[in-house]
Amino acid sequence: MTELSKNEGSGKSGKAVGDVVDTVLHYVVDLKKQPPMAQLGVGAGFGTVTGYFVTKGGRVVAATVGVSFLLAQFAIHKGYITLNESKIERDLKNLQKSVMNKVSKKDTIQVPNSFISENRWILGGFAAGMLIGFSIA
Repeated sequence: MTELSKNEGSGKSGKAVGDVVDTVLHYVVDLKKQPPMAQLGVGAGFGTVTGYFVTKGGRVVAATVGVSFLLAQFAIHKGYITLNESKIERDLKNLQKSVMNKVSKKDTIQVPNSFISENRWILGGFAAGMLIGFSIA
């Protein structure tokens, strides 16, 4: 098993990777039982990483969507793609009717209050961390 050690050449052995993973998993699984500041810190850490990667990945996604749109417009202009506008309008009206029927059957989306109240520190830290991640990206 690989060992983690700051002083590899000194003969002192560090913690085994399995021990570190077990410690991290113990914290994640029992996070609701940890003190509020630990929950806030874990949420902020994960939020920061998520915000950073969403910002960086968002640029790639935006560029991909933009280039795809330009290629589609070029293909339509050159006649490679033809659109049947009457069929599109008919399908959109049918889709709108089916969505409105399903939405009217369900009045609201129910989010369990227990989930939010049990994880308020983690969620608050995550939200703050995401804002930090957006700003550092």
